[in-house]
Amino acid sequence: MIIFLRNIPEKTKHSDIIAFIEPAMKKRWFQKKGEIINVRVMKLNDARTEASEFHGVVTIEPDKVGVQVVQALNRKRFLDKHIAVHEYQCRNWHNDLRLDQAVCDHERRKGERRHGDLQEAGNVSSQAASTQNFLKRYG
Repeated sequence: MIIFLRNIPEKTKHSDIIAFIEPAMKKRWFQKKGEIINVRVMKLNDARTEASEFHGVVTIEPDKVGVQVVQALNRKRFLDKHIAVHEYQCRNWHNDLRLDQAVCDHERRKGERRHGDLQEAGNVSSQAASTQNFLKRYG
């Protein structure tokens, strides 16, 4: 399962994300031990306002542990900032139900809800440092 940490602070390191997630991965009776497979820090640039957003993307196995992590950490404080933690949803324009319907003048939603003008600046995990510690521990 891929976990999405929304609007994390700019100075976030891999070790900060791991330290935030690991306590929520406590092993329960008859449950497989959870494992962090991958940690990435993504930067998105808004061309209109010239602002940047940082998000964490963490892969956790098995999925049951990922669900447990989302339930435990959503709306919690991370580095003195409340963040949203949820399952990453991969969206595809082929799945948009509005494409099958005729365009109506009385449609409630006039435009796209999501940020249409965000540009992915890329994976800034290498700038987030502590990659070597992550690979030593989990790689």
